[in-house]
Amino acid sequence: MEKEETDDPLRKLLDHGSSFISRYYSHYEESAPILEGCGEPLVELLVRQARLMSMATPDHDLIKRRLDDILSASYNKFYAYLYKDLPPCWRLLYTEAAILKFWVLVFEWARSRQPELIRKRVWDKMEWEDFELDTPARREEVHEMKARFEKQPKGTPPRNLGSAVWHQLMQLSMRTEVGGVHVRRSREASSRIRERLQEWQRRNEQEDGQQGPEQQQQKREREEELLNDMVKTLDLALILAGGGGKHDEIHGYVALLERAASLPSNDNSPDKISSKPSESETPRQDPSLGRTRTTSLTQPPTKRARLSLPPPTNPSSTIDGWLPLNASGELVGPVAISDVPPVNTQQQTPIITQKPPNWSSHPSFSPYEPFTPPVTSPIPRLPSPSLATFQSHLSSPTPQPLILTSLVPSWPALAAHPWSKPSYLLSRTFSGRRLIPVEIGRSYVDEGWSQKILPFSEFLSTYITSPSESKGYLAQHQLFAQLPQLRSDITIPDLCYTSPANRPDGTPELEEPMLNAWFGPPGTITPLHTDPYHNLLVQVVGRKYVRLYPPGAGVKRRGEEAGVDMGNTAAFDVGVLEGWDEATGEGGDEEEKEFKRLEYVDCILEPGETLYIPVGWWHYVRGLSVSFSVSFWWN
Repeated sequence: MEKEETDDPLRKLLDHGSSFISRYYSHYEESAPILEGCGEPLVELLVRQARLMSMATPDHDLIKRRLDDILSASYNKFYAYLYKDLPPCWRLLYTEAAILKFWVLVFEWARSRQPELIRKRVWDKMEWEDFELDTPARREEVHEMKARFEKQPKGTPPRNLGSAVWHQLMQLSMRTEVGGVHVRRSREASSRIRERLQEWQRRNEQEDGQQGPEQQQQKREREEELLNDMVKTLDLALILAGGGGKHDEIHGYVALLERAASLPSNDNSPDKISSKPSESETPRQDPSLGRTRTTSLTQPPTKRARLSLPPPTNPSSTIDGWLPLNASGELVGPVAISDVPPVNTQQQTPIITQKPPNWSSHPSFSPYEPFTPPVTSPIPRLPSPSLATFQSHLSSPTPQPLILTSLVPSWPALAAHPWSKPSYLLSRTFSGRRLIPVEIGRSYVDEGWSQKILPFSEFLSTYITSPSESKGYLAQHQLFAQLPQLRSDITIPDLCYTSPANRPDGTPELEEPMLNAWFGPPGTITPLHTDPYHNLLVQVVGRKYVRLYPPGAGVKRRGEEAGVDMGNTAAFDVGVLEGWDEATGEGGDEEEKEFKRLEYVDCILEPGETLYIPVGWWHYVRGLSVSFSVSFWWN
């Protein structure tokens, strides 16, 4: 019996929540040195919320409001810094407030799904934390009550212990003096505790009452809303704050939540639930929940400068290289991340509870290509070279682009865990609930380009699987640091551990290759630009057209635009000058003649193929069909 309780996903999730809350307010000094720069009032407010959460009957609504205040205050500080210059205290403060808010939502969600389990957990800590007295004599009164309760069958909530016992408890909560000895609380505090107990009893009676179809539907909708809010809260901590060095904790909490969500709701006998997860339900990466890291999601070096942002409404919120979001991930200006919409549950795939016998039976993304540019100067193709051969190629004075046709043949993403199947991707993103940053528009140099944070399921349904006039592109995002479920479907090619001879001045050395995901519909474009790193671009799903110009080709650069250095992006639009796209700005015959004189190489990258792009080479990338690629930067 005890093993079943321990293995039950919901109970395990609640155990981790209780442990985190207790550990946080009793050992918060572990984070204190890093949080010092945030100011004592905010840190004290955060610790106070953890202490309130440890009470038997906390006011969840009030705690959530206070945590939202902390999230907003900490994220406002993000506006004044480049990512690399942001003091780590603000990322950590945001992350820890988000984790505490996550646990508030977890306990609300668990109460709706298994109310008996929550009632028992509340009662187990009711006496000491709400009714502690000043003297041993008065504590003995509570001990006697507790002894009576513990004689009841395991799991029996206090509402079943009889009205006399409940009345005695209520009377104790109202007493500010017992036998001439003052209770350790004021009369006002006693009144608040009594109101919370009455509310708790009222909710118990409501939950035990008969619920019709309408009430059941409202309950299911509320549970879904809480589930989405939990995922959103943790994902925003990863995307906006870089995880605050707590990636492993957050990944572990999401994995436990996903397992708990796969259980049937409102089962008042959790001991009867089989707690052993199926093979596909078990996370393939289950990090230790108690371990934290001091590193954060790495902000990638600027591949391309973003458009300048409008003046913020808060004069202190000037941004250079930072997305203008508020603490909820909402848009501050027209070039920013918009409101994070709720997940459309009608389009979600249920969480997988058993391994599909064959993913090949599931539909794939459409291979439709509305337009395919001609390849006029093909890039050489060859099988996977040895490390020595590739190292020799890198060491040449001017290494050339190469297409490697058999570098990643064993990737699960290409076969056993097919990224070409929408259903598989939904199964690895918590039924599409996980959030991702999406670029809206054909190209980041176009007028009106913007960004949003969306649930993965909404991104699929809006921009990938259904026709849309606007383009949505998951571009240059460290998706695999956020979603380790997908990271295990790929491996870093050994070629990324070679040593290139040339590195641009001022470019920092990478300790490990930097991975970015690129996922979008046909017609998504990355304009002609250069990167400060060598690049292996692996095509997993669909096809892409890539055109490359050597560093000395004479490509005209963009200059500074509205205070933003756009020098790593070309001044002309390849698609427009070739006649593939409509003009979005001014151009001229002289520009076209100059463009036509430049020499280039090009290719169409097929699924399973890898394009090596030497550092400094200009490259233009165009999605021909639904396309999913992974880039590996290294130096």
